[in-house]
Amino acid sequence: MGYQAEVETGGHGRQAWRLLSTLVGAAALVVGAFLDWVASRTGDKLTIKALVQTDFGDRSDIVRTVGGLSILIALVALVGLVDRTGWLTRLAGAAAVVVFVMFAIEAYRFYGSDLGTAVHHLRAGAWLQLGGGFVLLIGGFFGAATVTKVPLAVDEGRYDASGTEVGGEPTVVPRSRPMRGRHAGELAPDEDGQVGSETGPVRHE
Repeated sequence: MGYQAEVETGGHGRQAWRLLSTLVGAAALVVGAFLDWVASRTGDKLTIKALVQTDFGDRSDIVRTVGGLSILIALVALVGLVDRTGWLTRLAGAAAVVVFVMFAIEAYRFYGSDLGTAVHHLRAGAWLQLGGGFVLLIGGFFGAATVTKVPLAVDEGRYDASGTEVGGEPTVVPRSRPMRGRHAGELAPDEDGQVGSETGPVRHE
């Protein structure tokens, strides 16, 4: 009967690629947070309201800025390295892409619904947000090692359908023979010269 064994393949290589992509993606988000997203407006000064309305005003509190949100996403991606499946890294990458899309939509509205003008006014910080998000999203798929099932050769003649060993040479258990003579309760030596034992009292004539 044939069996299958599960074998992990490519584990170390996949984890190395995931580590590299996570570091690169997170670095892109952090660097982009301090660069211009639009003309004369860096991410750490751009209000977070710019993601939902055409308000590209200045904000001194980094926690409430687009750049601050990007840094938070980068931290989540780094924390995701402790999870071998990579789902947290993919989540961080998807969030970064969503932030860029939301900002691009508001930039499109801000610049008169002209796509060419909006793209022209987007600066390096916004593009690093998009690129870093894609790197994290792809790197998150380099999660746990691939599990491959391989056939396992088994002697089919020695096992039945339930996996129980059958067949082969039967095991011979030596048995003692009762003595015929005066002492009926005593045991005679067996074929190997071994004297067996019997429980209970020995009766004599």
